[in-house]
Amino acid sequence: MWVRPRARGHGVGEALISAVLDWAHARHARSVQLWVTEANKPARRLYERCGFKPTGERQPLPSNPAIGELAMTRQL
Repeated sequence: MWVRPRARGHGVGEALISAVLDWAHARHARSVQLWVTEANKPARRLYERCGFKPTGERQPLPSNPAIGELAMTRQL
């Protein structure tokens, strides 16, 4: 997920996450998982505020293996 810098801090990220969680819940999903780059602390804080927790799983970013990303999950 990417939010234009001038739209950040206005609830756009939370609204997008809420829409995805609603969509997944309507399809009877039990959890939602995402990947976030390790260095993107603002995104990690956003996901944590929305109930996501790190799983401990890590991998290289597919588009740039020099950058690490970590998995986060939220139960529904």
